[in-house]
Amino acid sequence: MVPMFGIEWNLHKVDHYECYDGFDWEVQWKKEGDSLARYSLQIGKMAESIKIIQQALEGIPGGPFENLEIRCFDRERNIK
Repeated sequence: MVPMFGIEWNLHKVDHYECYDGFDWEVQWKKEGDSLARYSLQIGKMAESIKIIQQALEGIPGGPFENLEIRCFDRERNIK
């Protein structure tokens, strides 16, 4: 509720939570406390989340990968 009272504060920024410091994102907040402000605040939070996800995906190294779970599947036993 703090962002709804015109205070630009977010625990992820203040506490340096997990890897959020490695991403470029802004704290979403509104001065107004009406329904439209709450709605636009949530839309802004979703947009910032998408921005963080895109940055995280760009940071994943490329190259081949191996799915180790497929080795646990016994096809002979599960075929009927």
